Amino acid sequence: MGNYIHATMALLPSVTVHVALGSNLGDRLQALSRARCWLTRVALGGRLDESRIFETLAVGPGNQECHLNQIVRFETQIGPEQLLMFFKEVECWLGRRHRPRMHPREIDIDLLFYGSTDLNLPHLRVPHPGWAARSFVLVPLVDLDPDFRCPITGVPASALIEEHCPRWAEEAWPVTPAASYAIA
Repeated sequence: MGNYIHATMALLPSVTVHVALGSNLGDRLQALSRARCWLTRVALGGRLDESRIFETLAVGPGNQECHLNQIVRFETQIGPEQLLMFFKEVECWLGRRHRPRMHPREIDIDLLFYGSTDLNLPHLRVPHPGWAARSFVLVPLVDLDPDFRCPITGVPASALIEEHCPRWAEEAWPVTPAASYAIA
């Protein structure tokens, strides 16, 4: 797979990306772990910085299981559209089945930020829409980087938690300690 990435993806100057991982079907911890393993293949040096994993209340129709959510940050030389294609392939490899929006999922891999890029395409928006009002994104994002500011607006993520998610402590709670992950 590593050769495939380098053979088919144009390499650009390195950029820091933030990616949201989520799962609420099957073995949720294993789904996040397997997703992180795949992400090391597009991360420079195979290194990911990780938030703790948080269990979060499900948002969507019906009676859904809670999600496990995590934010990872890494440097890459892969462009945003190529990353999106890679993420969709990884979701498929990890068993994600097509379901309507906001329904349960085996794995969800979303590109939140691509450096300071502001991108608005029909199939890809960066920063990810709605990131600033979702406790399942904001809580692990602030856990990873307490001083994080949106690279487009400069607004601190910690202020957004208080403004948009006043009940965040009742909606997201840590499951694992923080760690860094790399494949040598």
